Amino acid sequence: MVGRRFIVALQEMFDLNKIRAQARRDFTETWTSTARLLPVDTEVRLQGRGRPHLLRELIQKSREILLNLGFDEVENLTILPDSDVSKQYGPEARVILDRVYYLAELPRPEIGLSNKKITEARKIVQELDVRKLRGILRAYKKGEIEADNLVEELIAGLGITDHQATDLLSRVFPELEKMRPLSSNKTLRSHMTATWFHTLAAIQDKAKFPVALFSVGPRYRNEQREDAHHLRIHHSASIVIMDANISLSAGRKITEEILRQYGFSDIKIETKMATSKYYAPGQEQEVFVNYNGEWIEVADIGMYSPVSLANFNVKYPVFNAGLGIERLAMILYEVGDIRKVAYPQFSVVEFSDEEIARSITYIASPGTSRGRKIASAIEQTARKHKDEIAPCEFLAWEDDLVEVKVVEKEEGKRLIGPAGFNEICVADGTICSDIVPSGEYSGVNYMHAIAMGAAALIENSHEDLTYQVKAIKHLSDLNLQIPTAIREYIEKQQKKIGVGGAVFITVKSQFKGGKGKVEG
Repeated sequence: MVGRRFIVALQEMFDLNKIRAQARRDFTETWTSTARLLPVDTEVRLQGRGRPHLLRELIQKSREILLNLGFDEVENLTILPDSDVSKQYGPEARVILDRVYYLAELPRPEIGLSNKKITEARKIVQELDVRKLRGILRAYKKGEIEADNLVEELIAGLGITDHQATDLLSRVFPELEKMRPLSSNKTLRSHMTATWFHTLAAIQDKAKFPVALFSVGPRYRNEQREDAHHLRIHHSASIVIMDANISLSAGRKITEEILRQYGFSDIKIETKMATSKYYAPGQEQEVFVNYNGEWIEVADIGMYSPVSLANFNVKYPVFNAGLGIERLAMILYEVGDIRKVAYPQFSVVEFSDEEIARSITYIASPGTSRGRKIASAIEQTARKHKDEIAPCEFLAWEDDLVEVKVVEKEEGKRLIGPAGFNEICVADGTICSDIVPSGEYSGVNYMHAIAMGAAALIENSHEDLTYQVKAIKHLSDLNLQIPTAIREYIEKQQKKIGVGGAVFITVKSQFKGGKGKVEG
């Protein structure tokens, strides 16, 4: 499990639907006013050491392995022209580019200041300096002002507020809203090889041979979908060795040593039937490790083609190997879905029965010692007289402010229904109720949870109240709740929240109106 488990459900602080609706009507006003919803001058203390992300942990391990084996670490380019793909793949380039992400750019519009716009602008800024505004807009168009600095330049240059600057952009210059991206020839690297050629060409005349380099970083693939085995962004631990004497057999031995450092001993290497064009013919191979009796591909290795090397002015033979970090993590950490490796925060986290039991909390509970005593008195009274036949009522609590009774008026019925004292337990991922605690016990029974809810209302009330619970269908009927993550886990695992049953309890409180001192 990666990251901290957020077991305790917090009270929601924002009315999200209300905020979104207000922002659609008036973004600037909503942006300003909702700042008051945020806490100020508080202090939060974090407990203990945080948990690292599995991928980052494995990336660090990969770095240490490669550094210890004598490789120097470099940072490779991420953004490349699409012509680089043609230099590597030749006539296959157009097919390969189908999996590549192209980058688009927003062209900066020509923003004129007509009389109409000046009039609208002066409704926002009465003492508007039109000459300075024209100068700022001209500098923005020419690229002298960065896009994310435009608001700041308007504030400083015109002597206006943040609110006014935002209103100018949104209400006076609609052409900014109408900007649409235009495609460029820039691409995100789809594999680390795409950028190794640039690095090797840059250092070949000033390096000590053999040149042994590695880089660990993301690759971007325009996959049709993300599923258990495909991600659009994944990481590669990629190595290159450049030397006059480097060969595929020499590179294979080094690759096998790298994998042994990860803990793999049963390794198989096979030549690919179809060679990628940036490798020399017959010089690309796939590397497999034996995991639970199954051969799983973890790396691709090969010797770069002299044609590709020549296209990038690289003058020496180069061996390359690329290991998929996510693929390694799935094996090393025994995770069957690559999405859980990369983005555990978006997947359903697995919880033990103990964690589920601990996560069950009251929706409402007393905030005072007096309130907790009222809750205890309600529960004890209900337990003592549960089998009494109605009509009947029993005094549970009395002080200067309130009188609390457990009541049943319907003739012939017992004071408390048959499920009144069932215990909340967890077994094999299912929340259930037992007469005697079994499985993982939550420490909560039906009557206790109901009594806590009743006491929470009664402790500060200045009016008569009736708190009634009949048939139970949901946790909330019992004044209980679980965090969303726990509920999602239970549902995804096709488990149940089985807390049904008949309780039929009525708690009545009568406010006396007294002013005596009551324990808080």
